[in-house]
Amino acid sequence: MSELDVDTEGLNRSGEAVKDVSEVLKVARDEYMDKITSYRGCWGTGEFGETFAKKYYQGLGLVVDGTEALVKALESSGQSLGDTSNKFKKTQEGVIDHVNTSTTKKH
Repeated sequence: MSELDVDTEGLNRSGEAVKDVSEVLKVARDEYMDKITSYRGCWGTGEFGETFAKKYYQGLGLVVDGTEALVKALESSGQSLGDTSNKFKKTQEGVIDHVNTSTTKKH
């Protein structure tokens, strides 16, 4: 006989923990953007400063886009864990109800 025994509460907590990480990452990204953009212009407005800033800020877009992709992936993963937890819980409850109903009818 097979057994369906999923720790749905643990699975749901795992999903929430993953979503918490995505929130922390969002805050870190926003703090990074605030700090890094506050330096805008500190290299001066001469040719060197303008060239340096242009190259520097080109890479910034990649950081922001990559971080946003990671945040979305973590949010999706956390949501998926929660959804899976709910599905397992409903399945387990259905099996228990079915077994209880079958047992009650036999007596």
